[in-house]
Parts: sequence; structure tokens; C-alpha cells
Amino acid sequence: MKILAKVLVGSRLHGLDTPESDYDYRGIHISSLQDKLSPFKKDKNTVWIEGNEDNTSYELADFCKQAVQGNATILEVFFSDKVYETSPAHQEMKENWKKFIDTHRFIAASRGYAHNQWNKFYNFEDTGLLGQKRTAKFAIAFLRVMWQCEQFLLTGEFKCSVKDCDYYDLMRRIKPMNIDEIQGLVPEVIAAMSDMNMRISMAESKSEFINMKPDLDWIEKFIVRVYEQEK
Repeated sequence: MKILAKVLVGSRLHGLDTPESDYDYRGIHISSLQDKLSPFKKDKNTVWIEGNEDNTSYELADFCKQAVQGNATILEVFFSDKVYETSPAHQEMKENWKKFIDTHRFIAASRGYAHNQWNKFYNFEDTGLLGQKRTAKFAIAFLRVMWQCEQFLLTGEFKCSVKDCDYYDLMRRIKPMNIDEIQGLVPEVIAAMSDMNMRISMAESKSEFINMKPDLDWIEKFIVRVYEQEK
């Protein structure tokens, strides 16, 4: 297994970190062509290490497939400006990121993720392993992903940092709050989430980038070429 890319993601990339925030990394790795083609070996599409660092890496072919499906977490590997490891293959992917974008799938993936966060926030479902309440993080994830989606539709750029988001101060304010502390702010948070949901529909209706489609032929040839180089 060879690392092609490792970048910082999570709250420290989004501009929502605190001194207690973990370091979250995402990356791309590639198996040898022999391992990839072997009928006797099971290739690992995803590997991760958890602890003080959340370090997740996706095998190249699987990464490309998920990028085409509009996974925002995957797309951050293209756009993070906090790069710890890179390679010619990673740089080529970054330069050709538009070849991986399916706008309609990106919108659907963003809405699906946000809907899940809405349910977790509104229903107060989650408690951490140490018994800590983590409700506020779901509202923050909803606002971040929907704002990133809106900004892409309006500008054609995927913005990792949310410091320019008009709900940034609200996100910073509620980030350290548990379920009991956030009760008085629930109406304000719900209003912000509802507003972002409406704004996606408005941005979708007038976006110049609504019909972007991936270049699957280019992606397949790129993957083959990189595997051949690493055989």
C-alpha cells in the first residue's frame, strides 16, 4: 500500500476547532496492481486509525467512485489546503477536479447527509462513548454541509472553511454546548437549518453549475495509468 495523499479535514479545516479538537485526516492510498488483480487477496478499500487522530484513507479506485457520487467528505481531499502528503497522482486529481463532479449527485448526497444530521439533532439521539451529550455537533454539521453545497452552486467552488458563512458565529456559539445548555437556542438553530434548506433550493434553481457531469472515460484511464505506474 502506497499513500498518494493525506490532508487535514474536520473542524480544524472548517475553522470550527477548539483547543480540545482532534486532528482528522483523509487520504488516498493505492495497492499494487498485483494485489489489486489477485483472486486470492482481499483488497482494503478503506483503512483508518482512531484515537487522538482520525486518520482515514481510501483506496484509489474506491475514492474515485465515491467522488463521482458527490460525497462531500471525499471532495475535501481535493480542496483542503492543509496537505501533509501528496503525489503526482494527487496533484493531477486536484488539477482535474471538475472531471469528478456530478452536481445533481452532490446535491443529493449533501441533502441526504444533512437530513440525517437534522434527525439526530431534532430527536436528541446521540450520546458519546463517555456519556457526553453531542447534540450541537449535528446542527453544526447540517449547517456546514448545506452552506458548502449552496456556495458550490453559486460560485462553482467547494469551500472547506465556513468562516464566511453567515451562521458561523452561531456554529461557534453552540459548538461546546450539551443537550441541556442548547435548549434555549433550539428555535434559533432550527430557524437557521430551515433557512439553509430553503437556500439550497433557490441556489439550485439559478446555478450555472447545475449540469456538471463527471468524465468517466478520463477517470478510468487515469486510474489504469496510475496503477500501471505503481505495479
